[in-house]
Amino acid sequence: MVTRFVYILSLMLCLLMAGTAAAATAETRQTYSIFYAGVENQCLLQLKIMGEPGEVIKEIRFSLGEKVKAGNIKKAHLYKADASWNNGFAPNGKGHNHSSLLESARVAGNEIIFKKSIELKESTSIFWLTLDIAGKAKGNSRISAVCTNVVTDKGSCTPQQIWGEAVQNPQAARVYPFAYRVVPYYRPRWVKGWGNAPKAVHLTEEHFKLFTDIVHFAYSVSSDGEVTLQYVGEGVDAQQVVDEALAELKRLRGDSKSHLIAGFGHMAGPMSEAVREANTRRKLAKNMAKWIISRGYQGVDIDWEYPETASHWQHFGFFIADLREELAGSGVSISIAASVGYRVPIPFVTDQLDFIMTMSYDDLQAQHASMQLFQRDANICLNNFKMPKKRIVLGLPFYSNEKGKLTTQYGYSQIRSWYPKLGPDVNEFISKNADGSDGPPHSFNGATLIKEKCRWAKQEHMGGVMIWAYDTDIPLSKKASLARAMFSVIKQSKRKAK
Repeated sequence: MVTRFVYILSLMLCLLMAGTAAAATAETRQTYSIFYAGVENQCLLQLKIMGEPGEVIKEIRFSLGEKVKAGNIKKAHLYKADASWNNGFAPNGKGHNHSSLLESARVAGNEIIFKKSIELKESTSIFWLTLDIAGKAKGNSRISAVCTNVVTDKGSCTPQQIWGEAVQNPQAARVYPFAYRVVPYYRPRWVKGWGNAPKAVHLTEEHFKLFTDIVHFAYSVSSDGEVTLQYVGEGVDAQQVVDEALAELKRLRGDSKSHLIAGFGHMAGPMSEAVREANTRRKLAKNMAKWIISRGYQGVDIDWEYPETASHWQHFGFFIADLREELAGSGVSISIAASVGYRVPIPFVTDQLDFIMTMSYDDLQAQHASMQLFQRDANICLNNFKMPKKRIVLGLPFYSNEKGKLTTQYGYSQIRSWYPKLGPDVNEFISKNADGSDGPPHSFNGATLIKEKCRWAKQEHMGGVMIWAYDTDIPLSKKASLARAMFSVIKQSKRKAK
């Protein structure tokens, strides 16, 4: 009798426990930090909900972060990632089938509430909170939200806020403060090193008041997921070169508003290996995030050159999602440099970027980096990748190419040394051999063409321009400087409220 009683009691306890199974748990990450005024469907938070398949979400509630103006947010949207892997990735709202829109809502007071019933299909489900930012939002306005409650048919929970492992002082996302980006690439051997140059070659404090961001193009990666340094010359301590270059860039920047971006490049083989497997991919994301944050960069730019296969691009997308998680709450932007008409990116990658920088040069046409190529690349980003205009930064060359070839290139300062009286409308020249004799014909972008491209970028409200490579210019004080021509049209200026 006792044995039967114990059995019945145990059965009742099991049934009771089954009927009161724990509700889902959840965690959130602020994985995006850069917002653009007037652009819809920009990601802010990643929400992971861990529960039993069949459990039904009844409500998800968010509150705006401290000092966030509700008027800066026109509407909020809740998406569910269609991916089954653990990171998920962001929708861009333009037709790429990465995520499914579940519900849209407006800010009521300081809260955003979604009440659509959602049945959990997996033990871990990924959701995204995206926002439509008002055109009147001023630069540097705070954009943040906290998920305060997830209610299911089994109970409720307050999600845990997760920050990147290397993030010591989490910060709110911000509205990008400038009307357009002006982003030069600058190689460290021309700041310090490569002959141990005593100071930055032609780079001055004045430059930092004119461009918005500068890419410190110094880093690479190893196949086993470590951050490495680019080659800076024989017999030179690469770490010293890079550290001194960074210190010099920070000194020159002073209290100007321009951002420093850590540039990674020259890594085609190692990068393809590092991102192929999940463990190494995550290791690289952790190492890169730690490196960037500890050195005080505000952005990271990756110039793979090039993902060769569909799987390379897919793994690249997984890596960017991992990197976003590791940078959660850091305020660091993520961009890539891409030749969008060659080794073409896929939306899985471009949808996750804060901005793309198009390498609109190095073509085989007689006119190196023509206006047509510049405009073509903009249209590829708009029509193929469905990117908002503000995320498209178009490349300008400050160097030449041999006509119809990609074998020999000369920086603008070299061109001016051969032809000091070259007019602004000139876009071609005859190169010189080492013995002074004439070499093959080259073409480049003279000051007039640089201005025309910048005017077009502004007229079309694109995100701005990028320069490869800024260290090849002549001093800004010189009338023939390409940067001077560029800054006469487009430069660091506050975004005006509409």
